[in-house]
Order: sequence, then structure tokens, then C-alpha cells
Amino acid sequence: MNNTHVSKMRKNPPRATWREWLGLAALMLPVFMLATDITGLFLAMPSISADLMPSSTQTLWILHIGEFLTVGFLITMARLADRIGRRRLLAIGVTVYGLASIIAAFSTTVWMLIVARAFLGVAAATITPSAMSLLRNMFPDPKQFSVAIAVNLSAFSAGAALGPPIGGLLVDHFWWGAIFLINAPVALIFLLAVPLLPTYRDSEAGRMDIVSVALSLFALIAVIFGLQEIAERGFHVLYVGTVILGVIVGVLFVRRQLRLQEPLLDLRMFRESAFSVSLLSLLLVLLVNGGAYMLFIQHLQTVLGLSPTHAGLLLMTPAILSIVGTLLAPVLTRWMRPAYAMASGLTVAIGGAVIIILTANTAEAAILITGVSLFMLGVGPVMTIGSELIIAGVPQERAGSASAMQDVGSGLGNAMGIAFLGSLAMIIYRGSLADSIPREVPEEAASTALDSLGAAVAVAGQLPDQLGAEMLHAVQSSFSLTIQLSYSISALGLILVALMIMWKLRHIRTGSPEDSVVQNQTEKNIHPTTDG
Repeated sequence: MNNTHVSKMRKNPPRATWREWLGLAALMLPVFMLATDITGLFLAMPSISADLMPSSTQTLWILHIGEFLTVGFLITMARLADRIGRRRLLAIGVTVYGLASIIAAFSTTVWMLIVARAFLGVAAATITPSAMSLLRNMFPDPKQFSVAIAVNLSAFSAGAALGPPIGGLLVDHFWWGAIFLINAPVALIFLLAVPLLPTYRDSEAGRMDIVSVALSLFALIAVIFGLQEIAERGFHVLYVGTVILGVIVGVLFVRRQLRLQEPLLDLRMFRESAFSVSLLSLLLVLLVNGGAYMLFIQHLQTVLGLSPTHAGLLLMTPAILSIVGTLLAPVLTRWMRPAYAMASGLTVAIGGAVIIILTANTAEAAILITGVSLFMLGVGPVMTIGSELIIAGVPQERAGSASAMQDVGSGLGNAMGIAFLGSLAMIIYRGSLADSIPREVPEEAASTALDSLGAAVAVAGQLPDQLGAEMLHAVQSSFSLTIQLSYSISALGLILVALMIMWKLRHIRTGSPEDSVVQNQTEKNIHPTTDG
């Protein structure tokens, strides 16, 4: 194909029709479903515990086994989608997700629910890589692709925001199984809309290397499991060792990929700065946000004394502004380069963090919600534009793997943030509280108060009025300090991310990754084939 025709393809890529936009609406359904499940399950756990009576260990498995398996299978499912077809794997995944949801809804034992949650986790691993990579097929025009990415990610943000109120409504008016059962009609509606999606598979995809599948699965699950346990139980040698073992197996996985002619994960993607820098940026943003936001939610209830319902309603504001920030991304990139748009968003987020840092010890809820809302508003464009650069910055046949790596990075970033910032916060909290506990507090009560924030509040409630008030003030002041230091770390981390983005991505223009991909595909004469 001559250079003139390649140039025309880059300047005038085909624009999406009504069919593609309806397909985008269909793709929003499973993404929304996943997000509501993630946030709604935590709210339903008290009812599940009262009904099935799981042990503390079984409770953790119910909550986290799906997450472990999702992250573990992402790379494998992305490669499988290239082999059997993205639309086909997505349809299979949503079908399994719907059936597993029905089993979970009517579980009569703890282990039945855990197994159902495991199937939900594996099925979830098929959804995001397939859906995000299909967007590349559906929207070859860079501007339309930006809008499609923003709309798709806003569906996840909306699901995360609406998960708690939807879950609360279902649990209050029906039973805990309803939070799973609601997935069945959503899955059915999506399956009816599947014909709107294009068929695509990589005709040159080679065989799947089973050893690579095993190595990636073990490495990712070990790291995520270890980080989750560190967050729950502290830096125990067993959990730290699990993370280290996972990293070692991950190194073996990388070395094997470099030797294989048909690797499970094409590491050449990391040579592209648009891909690698954007991936690292998203990981770091989620690392500094995950742990700090978790602590902020506790701050609302413990320090400000808000009820869970009141706190949940207030947190709708940052959730809504996160959606607004996500949808603003394609508007910003029409006026400025991606790096400047991302840095602008990070500047807003840093401003929100500064508000929290300066006022956490004295402010009312409205001021703190303003700070965290600005934080989420600023992070929205970063996540959207970063996702766009990750997927558009690689050849089309690697879009699924790129999306999988984005999800892996997001999972690792969030887990590391909760583990490390959460652990650091407890160290700071205990050190501050140990120095400020009133002398009149009995030694045993003081020791109990140092175990956790909830224990400290309970101890304060059992003490005589004046002493209890002094104890509660000490607890609140100590935890406010942890919030200030956590968001100080977040602000510093965001400054470093902004500098890295401006240094490495400042030359990239809107649509330029897509242009290079079109040229790469044309030169290699890659053609999509039907997947049935």
C-alpha cells in the first residue's frame, strides 16, 4: 500500500455510525454491573454474615476471592480474546457472570457463595479487556475514540457511586441475594444487544503458552493476596514473603516472554512511552488515592461522627464529580495536548488534597467533602486520557493485552495503596495516640485503644463522661493527623506524576498514538477476521 493512501487513512479515519454508538451503550452494561457489584457487596456483608455465619477468614474470602482471580486471569483472558474473538469471549464471560450471580444469590452455605464468587472473578476478567479493545475496532476516529473511552469509564464510575444505594435498597426491601440476582437481567439485556458489536480476532495469533498462563496467574494472585493480607493484618513475614514470591515468579514470567516467539504478553508494548508512562501514571495515582480515600471514609464516621447513611450520601458528591471529570477528558484534549490536560487535572486534585491537609483537624464535613470532590474531579481526566493512551498506543491486535495491563496496574496500585498507606497510617495513629491518651485511662483500656480506631472509640464510650470525652478527643486528633499525612503523601505523589507526564508525554498530540497504530497495521497488512 502506498504512502499517499496511508496518509489519507490517518487524516480521514472512518467515523462511527449509529450502530457503533448503540454498541457502546451495550458495552456500558457489563462495566456498570461490575462496578455496582464491587461496592454493593461490602454493604451486604452484615446480612450475609447473619445468615450464613462465615468465620472471619471465610468473610475475607467472600470479599476478595473474586478480585484475586480477576487480576490473576486478566492477561490470559486478553490473549484468549485475540484467539477466539473479542465479542465471543465477552458474550461467554457475561453469560458465566449472570449464571454465577444466580448461584451466589441463592447460596445456602458459605462455601457455595465463595465458589460462586470465584466464578464471578474469572468471568469479570473477560469483560474489561474485551470491552475496551472492542472500542478500538468500533471507533477508529481519534476524537470519537476519546469520547467512547470517557463514556465507558463513566459507566464504571456511575456503578461505583450507585452501588451502595442500590445495594442498600435491595438488601432492605428483599434479601442479600438480591444484590447478585440483579445481575441476571442486566446480563440478559447485554446478550440481546451483542449483535451490535463488531466481530474481531487476530488471525495471526499463535498458540497459548500454558506455562506462561500458570506463571502469570500465580505471580499476580500471590502479589494481590499478600498486599490484601498486609492491609488487613499488618506486615507479617508470611504475607511479605508471599508478595516477594509473587515478584520472583513474575520475573520468571517476564524472562519467559522474552524468549518466546508467541508470548502470552508482548513486552514490546512497554517500549512505547505513551503506553508505559500512562500505565505507570495510573498505577501511581491509584496507589496514592486508594489508601487515602479509605482513611477519609473512616474519618467522616469516626472523627466527625456521621452515620454510615449520612457519610454515604455525602460521598455521592465526589463520586458524581469523578464522572464529570471523566467526561471532561475528551473536551480538554480538543483544546490542549494530552500531557497538559492530565497535568491540569492533577493540579486540581493536588488543590483538593491541600484543602484536606489544611483543614482535616478543624473543618466541618462540607469543607472536607469539597476537598475530596476536587481531588476526584482532577483525577477523572487523568484516568480517562491515560486509558486512551494505553489502548491507542499499541497495535490494534494488542489492544486487549494493553487493556489487561491497565487493569492489572490499577489492581496493584489500589492494593499497594491500601496496604502501605493503611499500614503507615496505623503506625502514625498509634504513635500519636500513645502520647496523648489521658493518664487516668486504665492501662488495659489504653492498650485496647491502640489496636484499632474502632476499638479506641469503643473504649472512649465505656469511660466516665469527662474522661471519655478527653479520650475521644485524643483519638480524633490522632486520626486527623493520619489523614493530613496521608493526603500529604498523595499530593507529593501527584506532583511527581505530573512532572513525569510533562517530561515524557508532552510531545504527544491528540490522536497521534492512533495515527501511528493505523500506519503500523497498514504496513503489516493486518486484517480483522470474523469470530462467529
